[in-house]
Amino acid sequence: MRGVSAVFFLLITGGVLYGAFTGDLTKIGSAAVRAGQEALETVVGLIGGFAFFGGLIGILEKAGAIGLMSRAMRRPLEGLFGKNAGDEAFEAVSVNLAANMLGLSNAATPMGMRAARLLNAEHASTPSDALCMLLVINATSVQLLPSSVIALRNAAGSGMADAVVLPGLAASAVSTAVGIALCKLLQKREKSE
Repeated sequence: MRGVSAVFFLLITGGVLYGAFTGDLTKIGSAAVRAGQEALETVVGLIGGFAFFGGLIGILEKAGAIGLMSRAMRRPLEGLFGKNAGDEAFEAVSVNLAANMLGLSNAATPMGMRAARLLNAEHASTPSDALCMLLVINATSVQLLPSSVIALRNAAGSGMADAVVLPGLAASAVSTAVGIALCKLLQKREKSE
């Protein structure tokens, strides 16, 4: 963390010194204010999307749709995480994966943490195979609808904010498939040793 702070300190100091030597200090000041204003506008633009989708997940959970989705995803999840995970773990994993697939990483985090605790309950000192699989799937995360990226592009004024949907889906599907295959390969290799 100190290295990052040092880099930013050097960049800002270098910019101010350059501005002082070239006589453009007022431009640097106005650029800093403008950048802060744009950052604030971007954050405010994103809050609505996160609030909507976070609320939607809460409503779906209260309506029982999350349990239904968990039961529908049970067989594929058992293939990935094993049959011993339990209903509560599968429900948390289902919500986590669904939120990630919709590009709602902030909404997915609490359920991902809950799923991680439940999947690794018996292996307190070392990560279980199921936990490793969850981490790989979360890191690669198939993006059916990258809503965070679309919201960011929309907040930045993009005319085609949704142009990232198909390329994002293709890239994330390939990365997830490779990640799952490598996890399964390493699990088999570990069991054979």
